[in-house]
Formats: sequence, C-alpha cells, structure tokens
Amino acid sequence: MEKLEKYYNQIKNSPVFLGMSDDELKGLLECFGARIRKFEKEEMVIRQGDVISNIYLILDGEVNIEKDSYWGRRIIISRLGKNDNLALSFVGSKDVESSVDAITVKDTTVLVLRYEKCTSMCQNACTRHKVLINNLFRILSKENIELIQKIENVSQKTIRDKLLTYLSNEAQRQHSNSFDIHFNRQDLADYLNVDRSAMSFELSKLQKEGLIEYNKNHFELL
Repeated sequence: MEKLEKYYNQIKNSPVFLGMSDDELKGLLECFGARIRKFEKEEMVIRQGDVISNIYLILDGEVNIEKDSYWGRRIIISRLGKNDNLALSFVGSKDVESSVDAITVKDTTVLVLRYEKCTSMCQNACTRHKVLINNLFRILSKENIELIQKIENVSQKTIRDKLLTYLSNEAQRQHSNSFDIHFNRQDLADYLNVDRSAMSFELSKLQKEGLIEYNKNHFELL
C-alpha cells in the first residue's frame, strides 16, 4: 500500500482540507485511518448497486461516472479528475445504493476516507471536523451546480444546441473562449447522449459557419 507521505502536499491542497493546519490535517488523516488505493485503467471503482461507505479523493488520474441503459447504451454522467471527490453524493445511508458505475479512464490514485468518520465528532470534539464538514457541504454545492449544467446541456432539443450549450458552459467554467475538454469524440457523444457521427457532422457545420474552431479536444469559441 502506498504511504500517505508521498502524496501529503497534494492532499493538503485539496478543497476537502481547506483551512486546516499541518497538525490538524495529519491528526485528521490518522483519526480517519486514511489510505491510498491505486486502480488500473478501465477498472471499476464503484459498481451500480453498491452501498457506499467511503469517500474517494482523486489524487491522480480520471474517472467516468457512467450508467448503462436497459439496452446497453452507455451514458457518461460526468468525468472526474484530480482533486475531485468520488461517491460523496451516495454515502451516508445504509438504504441508498449507487445508481451508477465509476470506472477509471486511466491509471488512477485515490485517497480513501471512511464517511462515518468524516461526519462524526471525535471524543476531543476537535475543530478540524467542523472545518471538514463545512468543506464537504461546499463541495456538494459545487457538484449540484455542475449537475444543473449537465441537465441544461442534455435537455436541449437538437444536437447543435446541446453542443453550443456545452461549449458555452465550458468556456465560462474555464474563464476563457479557448480551452481543452476532457472528452474524446465518443465520450462527448455519450456525455451528451447523442450519436457520434451526427455530432461530428454538427461540429463540422459549426466550424464552417465560423462559430467555433477545434482541433482534437481543443476548442475556441469565435
């Protein structure tokens, strides 16, 4: 098992531990029994139907949150990367099962935290737990905003409008009209829940109309 010390600086800079001193963070990691796990590319981190008891902080790599339809069509709900949190929305209830799969896109390293330790005060009632809970609520709020944007993207009636809405949201999120996206063409089609060839045709049309320029996963809004 990888040692925490190797990743300590990265862990310290995570939004989960924002506002903690070194002593507070080290004490919290020890209190939680935090550990490092490594997953290979295309390995399942969470399966649909799992009852989730851990929070996973992605230290390196990428993870797709996916769901297959009854007929086997893949839908990508989101892609998570460095410093993102996996399973925060599903933990905390013995009765709630994960409705999605979490699958690594590349080799991925995560920090594992027990959810019950995160939300229960220790015997010393230390302030670090209060800071952590406030941070987790802040992160959940951010995830809700991103979910609203995803709903906005896929609720558009045409492929063209889905693409324009998605690209507009990405430009605003990255504070630039020139940006890279995480998705290749197939993954983007699965994320927007559209046919890949039809989507590629619409991208070509948008470029010919002078609305966008793109090369692989780099886009510029004109």
